[in-house]
Amino acid sequence: YESEYLFKNGGQDPREGDPRGRLFALFRHPVDRVISLFNYLKYADWEPTYDERNKDMTLKEYAQSDIIEDNWMTRRLAGLSDDDVITGQHLQVAMDAVRRKILVGLTHRMEESIERFERYYQWKYTVNPTIQETCRESLMSMGTNTNANRVIIPPFGSEDYNLVLEKNLFDLEIYKYAELLFQEQSAFVEGVPVGYRLEDATCSVCDEEEQLERESQMFPDEQSGELPSMNLRRV
Repeated sequence: YESEYLFKNGGQDPREGDPRGRLFALFRHPVDRVISLFNYLKYADWEPTYDERNKDMTLKEYAQSDIIEDNWMTRRLAGLSDDDVITGQHLQVAMDAVRRKILVGLTHRMEESIERFERYYQWKYTVNPTIQETCRESLMSMGTNTNANRVIIPPFGSEDYNLVLEKNLFDLEIYKYAELLFQEQSAFVEGVPVGYRLEDATCSVCDEEEQLERESQMFPDEQSGELPSMNLRRV
């Protein structure tokens, strides 16, 4: 999603009409996010942000370099480039965009976040509820698109931790605000039952299988690929 649309035409893509909507997003603590990215970009040479220098850097060297993420979230929400100087006014613009345009989820409260997304958008299973629920449980327990390198977050207050944090103080404020909004936005789904995805869920795959079964019983020869037998009598 292009962040510039958050500030034009009521937040709508100018190619579209006037309907309004709300994005959903999962927020992660900026220190965790940056360190995870640091580990990922050590091997992800297919990424446009890959930098050969990062390959052999320590976290401290990365945090003191010019390739570390510098308040990435604030810059994107406020429509700034990587070279623009961020001010408190930009932070307010970014926080206002989160408040008005985003249904907030938190990565460390994944189950509750996904449940809220489902209830808010009133998503229901429509393909195969049993399999879909299994996939959902797998996503909750094991995740997806996980980092191949083990990510170790240094202790809070340590030198490495503070060096990363100093580059992302504006993003930290947005994260704190997202945590507050996560609590407030629980009001958005009041009256929508927990487990809404299972309410009157339908199974299109089951319907197709039942239809095929009925057809096989009505036309057994056609299903087997054999020509239908014919009773002939001499006249």
